[in-house]
Amino acid sequence: MSDGKSASAPLVRTPCVGRSLARGAALAAGLACLAVAAPASADEPVRDERHDPDVYPPDGARPNMFIAGALTTGIWYGAAVSFSYLWPDAPGANDLRIPVAGPWMALADTGCADTDPGCSTFTVVLRAILTTIDAVGQAGGLLIMAEAAFLHTDSGAPKRRPKPKAAGVSAAPWVSGDAMGLGVFGSF
Repeated sequence: MSDGKSASAPLVRTPCVGRSLARGAALAAGLACLAVAAPASADEPVRDERHDPDVYPPDGARPNMFIAGALTTGIWYGAAVSFSYLWPDAPGANDLRIPVAGPWMALADTGCADTDPGCSTFTVVLRAILTTIDAVGQAGGLLIMAEAAFLHTDSGAPKRRPKPKAAGVSAAPWVSGDAMGLGVFGSF
């Protein structure tokens, strides 16, 4: 090379202060915009909910609700029976096969079986929790069926409208301070 520099010397880049300063200023401006910007102040529209106490569910609600209660009781009874076969030697396992009352009876007899040397506190607590959930689930299904039995539904028949008052005129005496008179009023 003719300029006196060797070809093997690495090129050293000198930092450009102007470019770094511009990037820093842009970053600071962006962060300032994010920190200062206020959130949108528009509120979500609120749906006006009104409850009319004179409106009842349709006639089809009663059988559907009864079926839902029966399915709830049946599913929780199936879970209780499966637990009774999962731990057949556990105290109260045979009680779990009785619908609705069985889990409550099994709760009174929790503990380890005499023939199970590997029984631990964890399994006893787990069985008690699962039995309680089964008992509440079966009772809840019965309560849903009872609600269906006493559910007041809309018969679908047209409702009687109250008879409109007949038009009429009435008169009544009127007294005020030192004045007297006759007031006439009516309904149309």
